[in-house]
Amino acid sequence: MSDFFPVYIYFGLVLFVTATIALLSTLFSSNKSDSVKFLPYESGIQTQTHLLQERFPLRHYLVALLFLIFDVEVVFLFPWAVVAKNIGAFAFYEMAFFLLALSVGFAYIWKKGGLQWE
Repeated sequence: MSDFFPVYIYFGLVLFVTATIALLSTLFSSNKSDSVKFLPYESGIQTQTHLLQERFPLRHYLVALLFLIFDVEVVFLFPWAVVAKNIGAFAFYEMAFFLLALSVGFAYIWKKGGLQWE
């Protein structure tokens, strides 16, 4: 027997339970199409459908992506700073290149006006 036999059993059980639940939910699904079903849950506010027809500004997504990019930079920078003295010169130059690439990206975004809030 393999060392991974319990893992295979576990994945088999997970696959079996998932397939069983999916099959049961399709067999015994609810087909209610009342107008009450589409109301907001316990808020008492009617859904305003005209808001769904307007285009959402892309600026919000751009700001969120920029935040994620520069937030991940901090996630990589902090552990490196903790062990910087022990890892040598090669790791220092790798981190310098990483910061240079991020700085070039930041300058590009700044030049394109990605940080201007209108």
